[in-house]
Amino acid sequence: VYKRQMWYRHGHDEKNDEITPVLEERYRPIDFLHDFNIVDTPGTNSVIRGHQAITERFLPVADLVLFVFPVNNPWGAATWDFIAKFPKELRGRVAFVLQQKDLRDEEELVIIKQHMRDLARQKLGEEPRVYAVSGRLALSSKRREPFDERGWRESGYPELESLISEVVTESPGRRQVLRDVRDATLGALQAIEDQIENKTKVVGQHESFLRGLDREIDELRDDYCEGGDGKFASLGDVFGEEGADAMDVLRRRVGWWRTLCSLFRRDESPAEMEKDLTKAVETAVQELAAADAELMERVCRTHWGQASPRIRERLGNEPLAFDGGEVDLDSARDRLVRSMARNARQTVIGLKLRGVLEIQLEARRAVLRRFVATALVLVSIGGGLGAAGMDPWSWIVIGLAGVVGFLGLWQAGRSGNELMKWFAASLDTSRRNFTKVMTPGYLDGVRRFFGDYAKLVDVVRRKVSKSKLDLKPRQDEWNDLFVELKAIEQEL
Repeated sequence: VYKRQMWYRHGHDEKNDEITPVLEERYRPIDFLHDFNIVDTPGTNSVIRGHQAITERFLPVADLVLFVFPVNNPWGAATWDFIAKFPKELRGRVAFVLQQKDLRDEEELVIIKQHMRDLARQKLGEEPRVYAVSGRLALSSKRREPFDERGWRESGYPELESLISEVVTESPGRRQVLRDVRDATLGALQAIEDQIENKTKVVGQHESFLRGLDREIDELRDDYCEGGDGKFASLGDVFGEEGADAMDVLRRRVGWWRTLCSLFRRDESPAEMEKDLTKAVETAVQELAAADAELMERVCRTHWGQASPRIRERLGNEPLAFDGGEVDLDSARDRLVRSMARNARQTVIGLKLRGVLEIQLEARRAVLRRFVATALVLVSIGGGLGAAGMDPWSWIVIGLAGVVGFLGLWQAGRSGNELMKWFAASLDTSRRNFTKVMTPGYLDGVRRFFGDYAKLVDVVRRKVSKSKLDLKPRQDEWNDLFVELKAIEQEL
């Protein structure tokens, strides 16, 4: 016989908690205890002090009260006296359970159940439902393999389970509680939705503001690139200035003395000129790119100085310092300078001035060699005629040699001037080609420089994106709760 009232509740771990000397909470990991609790009393004839008070405490909130009677004597006076005093507001929530039905045949059970209804009508003022059950048959049916469906039906428990399910699902009190919970949950969800919408709106405003900063940086870059005509002209001017120096070198190389020397030894002038021109152009472009990078840095610094107060005001975040280390514009500047210098060197080499100049110089030397060879042959013939005593003819031949030499000098001067004109025209064409080839590399370097500067905004954008990602699980959770609540509302 129990000495305590047992209050069965759901719990992940099985445990027993003694609340009072006559009340014990028992937690069990049983699924149906999710839906309702069970209070098992020692019985209405219990003499332990405090039982009746606790029983009366639970009765007002009970969805269903089951009075359990033994089939061999369902007429206990204490039980029926308790039934006679049963609160009127709980009528309609009472059912009788007649246990150990397997000890009586069906005819006896029918008579006993009818007598219990008649007596309940007198004591309670209503006729409750009476269920005869057999715990022994029910337990035996569940333990069998396979499950004994017939024995389970004969035990009487399916009808009792249907009653409990019906009362629990149709209980007006429970339905009202669910409605109250639903209404309260809807209010809470609405408040959460408002918060999520506000935060989503704020995040959207932040993203729009950052897109505006991106557009400003793009406009700075585009304006700088569109205003690059002067920069491109400067690139051409650099090549033109260094080309003028190369013209001076070539002018000295086509003088009569160096021209004469080049007829008898290898001329390295084209290779030296290309080397000097390449080095000079590379150095000049480096200086121009460095000055340009400093100007772009000043433009970026000015823009960030204007953007920082707006970031502080619109996003509520302290903006990064321009020199805070998040963006290394020194490296961006060095990268631009190195890239432009490398492109300049490759572009000058790609113009192939050396090869074309060697061809022109070699063609000039070939013509002059013929003049020199002819003059030397005539001098030799004149000398031979003089040695043979043929003085008039010897002087005539030597005179012809002088004429050929003079013509050679004239040809050297004329071809030198033509070579200078050709080289000047080649330099002018190369100047335009140099500008054309260098322009894409310059524009790409400018874009990369401003792209590095835009990383300052990217750092801020990552913070906004993190806020957006943190908000998404809450949105998903709210959606799931809303769907579940709608399902509950549909059932209600």
